[in-house]
Amino acid sequence: MAPGTLPEAIASQAYRQDATVTFGTSPRRDTLHYPLLAERIAAAAGGFAAQGVRPGDRVLLRISSSREGVLALLGLMHLGAVPVSVKPRVPGTITGQYTALVARQQGARHAYRISGPGLREITLIEDARPVREPAEADPEDIAFVQYSSGSTGMPRPIPLSHRALVGNTEAIRAVAGMRPGHSGLIALPLHHDMGLVGLLSGLAGALNVVVEEPGTFLRRPMAALRLLRDAPAVHSALPDFMLRYLAARIGEAARADGPDPGLLRRWHTVFSGAEPIRRDSVRDFLAATGPWGFPPSALVFCYGLAEAGLMATSHRYTDEAPNFAEESGTGGAPGAACLGPPVPGLDLEIVDEHGARRPEGELGTVRLRGRTLFNGYDGATDHRVQWFDTGDLGRLRAGRLYLHGRRGDRVSVNGVNVFVVDIEHRVLAEPGVAECVALAHEDGFTVLVVPERTATVDTGAVAAGIAADFGVAPRAVLQVKRGGIARTASGKPARTHMTAQLEKGIPFT
Repeated sequence: MAPGTLPEAIASQAYRQDATVTFGTSPRRDTLHYPLLAERIAAAAGGFAAQGVRPGDRVLLRISSSREGVLALLGLMHLGAVPVSVKPRVPGTITGQYTALVARQQGARHAYRISGPGLREITLIEDARPVREPAEADPEDIAFVQYSSGSTGMPRPIPLSHRALVGNTEAIRAVAGMRPGHSGLIALPLHHDMGLVGLLSGLAGALNVVVEEPGTFLRRPMAALRLLRDAPAVHSALPDFMLRYLAARIGEAARADGPDPGLLRRWHTVFSGAEPIRRDSVRDFLAATGPWGFPPSALVFCYGLAEAGLMATSHRYTDEAPNFAEESGTGGAPGAACLGPPVPGLDLEIVDEHGARRPEGELGTVRLRGRTLFNGYDGATDHRVQWFDTGDLGRLRAGRLYLHGRRGDRVSVNGVNVFVVDIEHRVLAEPGVAECVALAHEDGFTVLVVPERTATVDTGAVAAGIAADFGVAPRAVLQVKRGGIARTASGKPARTHMTAQLEKGIPFT
């Protein structure tokens, strides 16, 4: 019988002597075979039980990429407690106040490596009285609570059932073609759904999982790539900014020592999502990785959101398929990436403001329903039946989704509608621009630009280029220092926070 809960799915792989989880990519890395991992999970669950945690208790934790962080998460789930993933930071809030708010919302009494009034801090203790079997649970019970990124306001709690998560991890493995014995690289933060659900997908699918702390991976990515050189197949997830970063680092390695044509030949899947996918990023990444053997078809563009478990649509890159829209976006901006059809178990439609379906190719709101959807922010709305309004805008062509940003990111200036994401695409093509964000406010928008090192951005030229391409001019283009663009813990621009700063006249530093 198929596992009904995530702990059951992970426990069902405990017999696999040849499957491993490795923490870190340095010579001092720590590797656990699946049978030993299962023992450690059971012991961690026993330790939490000895500290007073009971099935159903909600426990706050910040999930780190260390062995201890992963065992704490898995041990709590094995016990039947409900982990509540707390972001390490939320722009515009004081961490202690944010933690206290989450604790009140969730009715949490326990916290792992988080302190606060009314919270009992628990630790990872591998108890001599392990909890051998996963706690009995209904597939509709809450597996964990994931908070939204906070890019458009205070993060919202998203309670995810075992049914939704088991369904989504199965869909991810089906799309990727994951098989026991393949390898998975998790180099994204585990407090973000792309890292967390990626890890759970790998463990439930008996992959040889390598977990690396994101900062360490960015400092020395070649160590991780070399560690996976001879794997039968490699699966990972790299948002657009990581594609750009890796293209630069791999290019440096090629100039220093020459490319190793076999290093990336076994890469089978690189999911790219979580932020807009840029044609230039993809082009530069494929050009840099090609001499190292990376197959372009390993790239999988996807659209996802925490409310759907993680992944909602997918499109594997091929020369024949429409990887990007042929027509331009708003005002001549680069065409949107093809994000493919919905994954197994999900339905998708595009509707107008009245809920009526939009014709093929016309812009509207993306709605989802199906097995992997959460049961609403209230925990009581069955989105297997009722459509969920994502707040995202897109269009369908031949059943494939092309995304155009958030509904609140569309700006109307003198009757002309533009999307801030399209503006950002355009500005990033300007010489000397390393980062940018367009902020909609009042009756227009302002653009913040971060220059590349040693460069100065011609803000007048940027404003003129926007006006020429879109037919509307920004209120201002402001050059800010590196780090001046506030981001959420998952790396998205904290638009609500920055717009509030802008309207209050607070300078960006």
